[in-house]
Amino acid sequence: MIKSIALLFVLSFWLLALPAEALAATLSLSPSSGTLNRGCPVSLDVIVDTQGAQTDGTDAILVYDATRFTASSITPGTIYPDFPGNNINETSGKITISGLASVSTPFTGKGALAKINLTVKDEAPTGSTKIQFDFDPNDKGKTTDSNIVERTTVADVLNAVTDGNYIIGTGACGSQPVATTAPKPIGGEGTPSGQPKTIDDLVDKDGKGPGTPQLTYTIAIIGSVLTVLGILGLALL
Repeated sequence: MIKSIALLFVLSFWLLALPAEALAATLSLSPSSGTLNRGCPVSLDVIVDTQGAQTDGTDAILVYDATRFTASSITPGTIYPDFPGNNINETSGKITISGLASVSTPFTGKGALAKINLTVKDEAPTGSTKIQFDFDPNDKGKTTDSNIVERTTVADVLNAVTDGNYIIGTGACGSQPVATTAPKPIGGEGTPSGQPKTIDDLVDKDGKGPGTPQLTYTIAIIGSVLTVLGILGLALL
């Protein structure tokens, strides 16, 4: 019996030493494909999926072909209460969207960060074009591209993006795709923050913060081990 208890202790420490599972949040455009016709308005949703991570905020930076599109406005979503850095640069063809959670309530789940509203130019060249995220998956320390910041660890948990691939056509405006109804946010939407902050302030040069990711499955395993030890302890009394 004593040997069994010792074995359980060794097993519990081994499980705690397992490497942490990396969270993999995503950004995507919806719709991400279709035909966009000359002279027609286009609305696209920028979708955040935190994949279980609690987030302090998101920066989404999109690049488009300024010879084909005119970006007219950005409509913020509801998953974050503050949007301090929304901007359209028509010269460079860049859209920047920055959403911040409140101090007390992070956002976890899937929902629309914002809706971007564009118009296909009358003289736009026909053929394929992209609206894509500025994102470097190989440099987590980079703070000038798209990123999703995890609460507590202050790590960039953005792992993948889905760009938009479109065809510029010459048909009627009613025949092209528009943004669908944004997914209902899952998790807290947050409350207005009294402490304005920026995403760049949250991420250090290594793209990490002072904490370490907490894994639900690790906690569950520890709880199970402790429960077994408690039962064995009662059996020895």
